[in-house]
Amino acid sequence: MRKKHIIAAAAAAACLILSGSLFLLFHDKPEEGPTLNQIVEEKFNAYETDLRDSLGSMNNNTDVGNYLLSWAKNKQIAAVSDAAGNIIYNIPASDMVSDSAQPAAIFCSYDASNMEAHIEEISAALTIAKSTENNGRIQIFFLAEDLNGKTEAQLPDTSHFAENTAVFCLGKTASYRISTVTGGYQHIRISDKLHYTEPTYAKAYKIEVKNCPDLSISGKYTAGMNPIKTLGSVLANFKSTSLLFELSSFRGGTDEMITPSKASMIVVINESDTAKFEKKLNNSIDKFYEKYHEDYPEIEYTYEETGLPSKVIEGDDTDNLVSLMYTAFNGVYNRDDEGTIIALANIGKLSTKNGRLKIDTAVMCCDESIMDEISEVYETICGLCDMKFEIRENIPIYNGAENEMTLELVETFRNAYTEFTGKSVVEESTAILTSCSSIHESNPEIPILFCGITSKAKQNIAGSIITWLDQSNTIEE
Repeated sequence: MRKKHIIAAAAAAACLILSGSLFLLFHDKPEEGPTLNQIVEEKFNAYETDLRDSLGSMNNNTDVGNYLLSWAKNKQIAAVSDAAGNIIYNIPASDMVSDSAQPAAIFCSYDASNMEAHIEEISAALTIAKSTENNGRIQIFFLAEDLNGKTEAQLPDTSHFAENTAVFCLGKTASYRISTVTGGYQHIRISDKLHYTEPTYAKAYKIEVKNCPDLSISGKYTAGMNPIKTLGSVLANFKSTSLLFELSSFRGGTDEMITPSKASMIVVINESDTAKFEKKLNNSIDKFYEKYHEDYPEIEYTYEETGLPSKVIEGDDTDNLVSLMYTAFNGVYNRDDEGTIIALANIGKLSTKNGRLKIDTAVMCCDESIMDEISEVYETICGLCDMKFEIRENIPIYNGAENEMTLELVETFRNAYTEFTGKSVVEESTAILTSCSSIHESNPEIPILFCGITSKAKQNIAGSIITWLDQSNTIEE
């Protein structure tokens, strides 16, 4: 009987121990904190939303700079503004990280006139600034772009960077990628002195294309719609089908780096050709709307009769302009076998004001031989059309593919990207102009990696850089 009591007591004790263990297992187990992916997603979305909500108060670059400075102050991040309007965040190394930890510099841009093109790269930089734990010294540069989308004139001096500083340049691209080769840039000016005469025909029309998207070709550039090129094609069609006309004026666009939002011209025709003229224009308008109106419902392509001008451009000069507009290319010039854009051009501005023809074109390319080819093609076209050709600005291609430290950075970033996303990162050249070229020119030894951000994968770059920072620095014991 006593043995049975002992067995029963032992069984009860075992049950008590087991139930206690189960209680501890299910009730005292500490809750796990959010994953890095969750942290990045939450912060990125919050910062992006706040940026978008604040766009109404960002009327100029000073307003954007003040927003970034205020943001840093609220987050207790040391920040300064330099004379060019660049905002620089200084984030010290983590307390537990070795003094020899690899420093990092992150570059992105802002432009109050085109903030939509920069919101995601800025949001990524802000997310990095507030999500790192194991990092060496970090500097984040928000570069103030000028109105033509270039930051080179305002780029801070990077010659003082330590040799092992890892540089990440962020920018918006059509497809996500990392790049060790990014585009060079040429500003081509085509010009000619115009000669005038009195009109010989009696009916004048103003033809106009307007409300087109004015996009920086350093951003998500979708070549195709260009009102200058559209109206140039109209003139070429008139000429090829023997519809006689005289050109009084032609103007459009504001800058070679920006796709034109509008273009207009005044032509004079023989009154007997009115029906033929209107039929051709109506056909051109129908095709234009069929191609673009669904995506851009605000665009307008119109023509209307106007007062007869007192003078028109002489026939030879008009013929040269029409030939040039027909021959000069706009949009994607070259792709590689995988479809990656290698070279593109934008006819950004045309004017016949004050008796001079001026055409400004931006060319971006990440292949030296093709860049030279484009220059030669434009120079040849100008020669055939009796016009002056000039390269007004030339920024070299950035090529870090032969820098050993850059290649090491690529390899370690690949690992970080895979750890954060579970996927492999795409590496391919980028045709657009980035700050990589000027940073490299200032300090050719440091490793530089361009990171392209897209709307669909906008958080991946931020999370991968945070992961890279964590992996690249040793915690002190």
